[in-house]
Amino acid sequence: MKRGLPIIVLCCAVSFTGMAPSPLRAAPPAAAYVGSTACAPCHGKDHGRWQQTWHAAMHRELNPAIVTADFNNVEITYKDVEVEGPDRKKAKISPTIRLSREGDSYRFTLVDRDNPANNQTYEIAYVLGGNWNQHFEARVGGAYYPTPMRWVVEDGQWTSKPFNDMWWVADGTPDGRPKKPEEMPKAKTGDATCDGCHTTGFNVARDRESGRWAGQKRELGVGCESCHGPGSVHAATKRREDIVNPAALSASQQDQVCGQCHSRVTNRQEKDLAYPTGFMPGMSDLRQRVTFWTYSANPKNFWPNGFSSKNRQQYHDVQFTSHARAGVSCITCHDAHAETKGNAQLRQDKKKLCVQCHKASAALYQGSAEERAGVGCCDCHMARIANRSDPTPKRKQHWDVSSHTFAVVMPRTAEALKMKSSCDACHEGADKAAKGDQVVRRQIEIRNKIAEVEKAMAVFEKNGTKAHDARKLLAAVKEDRSFGAHNPHKAMQLLQDALKSVATE
Repeated sequence: MKRGLPIIVLCCAVSFTGMAPSPLRAAPPAAAYVGSTACAPCHGKDHGRWQQTWHAAMHRELNPAIVTADFNNVEITYKDVEVEGPDRKKAKISPTIRLSREGDSYRFTLVDRDNPANNQTYEIAYVLGGNWNQHFEARVGGAYYPTPMRWVVEDGQWTSKPFNDMWWVADGTPDGRPKKPEEMPKAKTGDATCDGCHTTGFNVARDRESGRWAGQKRELGVGCESCHGPGSVHAATKRREDIVNPAALSASQQDQVCGQCHSRVTNRQEKDLAYPTGFMPGMSDLRQRVTFWTYSANPKNFWPNGFSSKNRQQYHDVQFTSHARAGVSCITCHDAHAETKGNAQLRQDKKKLCVQCHKASAALYQGSAEERAGVGCCDCHMARIANRSDPTPKRKQHWDVSSHTFAVVMPRTAEALKMKSSCDACHEGADKAAKGDQVVRRQIEIRNKIAEVEKAMAVFEKNGTKAHDARKLLAAVKEDRSFGAHNPHKAMQLLQDALKSVATE
């Protein structure tokens, strides 16, 4: 972070009190994965709620009932896709794919317009997600690969550029040439890049014959054991100590349960893999298993200050906050069993979550211009400054991912770092800069007024008399910790009242 750039941070200062944190506690060493259906007989309510979440639907076998994307003889041409040729030299091509459906079979064809003999057709095997985007995996030879096309649910359109460019090779023609199955990169299978997080009880190894990464999973989707650890022993004994209860873990352990997937990483042992191996809920060694991506190594995924500019990087963002140190973790706000799809699986309405802890801020914010306009805590402190969806013909860019740093990025800061600001959703251009400057000026005024009040109180209390009223009014402003940004007029009035109180006591 560059010095001198204003940024407002609001962090929680109380602990999550669901259960007392425990020391390192993972599932019994002998435990194996048994699948979520084994949990249903005893945990029917939670199992039923989990089935309605997007975690459960993160990786599914193809079923026409769950496909929202358009395969009705659609043709997509991607422009200026940079790929390598046999000589490793890069070139830009404009390849075409053709999507079709025959009964319950969904297919995509990589088209070579100048030589149709090179066309390659594959059948969709798996459907990934469907809340924000819907993506697919296809079987190529003995492995599964993420397909080049991606459907943006909000736009009801396919993305304008391919999700990945590994399907083509440059051959000197405008549209390149589709790779043959044996030419597909061995390190880019879905088993190596996706399935470690999209499935449960996943084991991966290199296939001896093809050299490609191939995996076996106990269950498709993010199941019960992704968060509770392998459950065979618990299923047999029914004892609580034979399964991991994330609520009984420390805040750091809780965050690592989520962070094993809600992050961008490279496996330390196997560089081809984009997820940790061997990690189970209750462990505390996630950082020893993976290397977390950073702005310096992966600038496309982060802003220059380290904040995320892409989706599924919440674990990176929370490292900027003091939430974890205060005992606030992912599951303080999120419930893995919550059945509200598309609403981040929150424990309750987001407007109520923040004020449970930040009572002083809520009190000061009440009656502000922003509150009257319907602006809530998350609009500024979790602004959508990252994106998960690539452009479509309908929209050039999507800003559809909420930041989890809980920091307000002011317009001047954003301008200096060439990043999105927290004000972009409501303000633009000169108005945005002016509003941002106004907030900073008022914060300076409030800081100066706080110093004035404290000085006056110190003089007053030299005589041994406590300035009770002034101290209470000053606390209402200082405990808010925004230095008036939440409600400058109210903050200034409280401080003025504090000065009057000292003068009259």
